Amino acid sequence: MEKGKKIISFVKYEHEIEPSYREKLANAKRKSDVREVFINTLLELLSSIDPEFNEFSQEDIKFEGEHYEFSKKLEEKLEKFKDSDLHAIIERIFEAAKNRYLKIEHDENTDYFNLKK
Repeated sequence: MEKGKKIISFVKYEHEIEPSYREKLANAKRKSDVREVFINTLLELLSSIDPEFNEFSQEDIKFEGEHYEFSKKLEEKLEKFKDSDLHAIIERIFEAAKNRYLKIEHDENTDYFNLKK
């Protein structure tokens, strides 16, 4: 980003979804639940920022625990927000989901090994 260039902030939208997102993540019992919460929350956030994001669906976002990716079409749409904090917000949302996903994965592995004793 160029020095002195204005950055557009969407933190207000992040704060609107954050309490509900954290609660849903905390209540997620399976890795698939975390995936669903992450994707749905991201779609909700994006749609509140720009109604044009309503055209996207769950198929446009892939979440595999330690990484995520967007469809080419969604990636192109997000490119128009490169001079904003949107990418940082998405990263924070992802980090919370990743941590919950890995915790569930760890707990599943621990339970599996405890059953073998």
